Amino acid sequence: MALAVVSTLALAPAALAQTEETPTTLPATALTVSTPFPSVAVEPGDQVSFALTIGAPAQAEVALAVDGVPEGWTAAFRGGGFEVDSVTAGPGLEPELTFDVTVPTSVTEGDFPMTINASGGGESVSLPIAVRVSAQAGGEVTLTPNFPGLRTPAGEAVTFDVELANGTPADLEFELTPTAPSGWDATAELSGQAQASTVLVEAGGTETINVAVTPPFQAEAAQYPVTLVATAPGSTVETEMIVEVTGSYALEMTTADQRLNAEVTVGSSSDFQIILTNTGTADLDNVVVGVTPPTGWEVGFDSQEVAIPAGETVPVLATITPSEEAVAGDYVISFTATHEQADAEMEVRTTVNPSAVWGFVGIAVIALTLAGLAWVFRRFGRR
Repeated sequence: MALAVVSTLALAPAALAQTEETPTTLPATALTVSTPFPSVAVEPGDQVSFALTIGAPAQAEVALAVDGVPEGWTAAFRGGGFEVDSVTAGPGLEPELTFDVTVPTSVTEGDFPMTINASGGGESVSLPIAVRVSAQAGGEVTLTPNFPGLRTPAGEAVTFDVELANGTPADLEFELTPTAPSGWDATAELSGQAQASTVLVEAGGTETINVAVTPPFQAEAAQYPVTLVATAPGSTVETEMIVEVTGSYALEMTTADQRLNAEVTVGSSSDFQIILTNTGTADLDNVVVGVTPPTGWEVGFDSQEVAIPAGETVPVLATITPSEEAVAGDYVISFTATHEQADAEMEVRTTVNPSAVWGFVGIAVIALTLAGLAWVFRRFGRR
């Protein structure tokens, strides 16, 4: 770990001895300037920022200067968003100050020492710093997904967590661009910040990017590539992920003529055909057909468990037997089809007709009544 370098005025021998014994203790009457990383390595064309801390025994204006800046380099003190020539320092004051150096692209190798000078309150202090220029010193930016591949049914979203690491010595703002197959929805945003398509990553820092993709419902079962590109000034990185679509699951239940009504007669059974359709892109095995009939009714199926290939239909024949006590009127029968990934249901309004036996009984009663009237007329008609 790099140690902060602190430069002070010459001290009295007693104070110097105390400093040598406890180097972390500074005298109370000294102007100081320090930075946590006084010597850094950068690539040609990069910018480096030295974070500076200025301390003073009493509030005072501290003038800043630098010696040894190489020809063609750009160097400036910055604070509060401005280029500054001095700062106000003192007890309880911690001005945010940086010394920014831009290295020309023409410089390829070498060590370049500089000296920062601070003066104020009748005191002066110097801080030596150094910049080493090396083509291999800049570090790199990486994109690393937590999982390179995820599985999802068609029509359902899946999210990758991707780590964006900035190994360079400069803060970088990245523009995020996800790419997915045509017809897919794809978004990339900073974790916990919806609608954010750019992200600022500090030097040496990392951020987590959420990449959410949704395949269309009609997507066939297959593996599809999804890419994420992060672009910053002077840096572009890309990573590829794989989405395995297992197919979509959807089930419909209806009748051959699309009519949801039936007629039955007390004392007899009636057939009723159900049509099951797999409207998804994945096969449906072990689809279980169920029913909730009125009390006392019986409903059976020719096949209560069926397999339905993707895009296919399968007929199921139901046999409905109403209760012997059922009276004429309308009843509701609920049919269901259930699978681990999909289900469907429908309600059928069923009209009950009286038994034919009662029709014959009625006819017999009418016939007997007419016969009785005829006998009465023959016997008493002429009196």
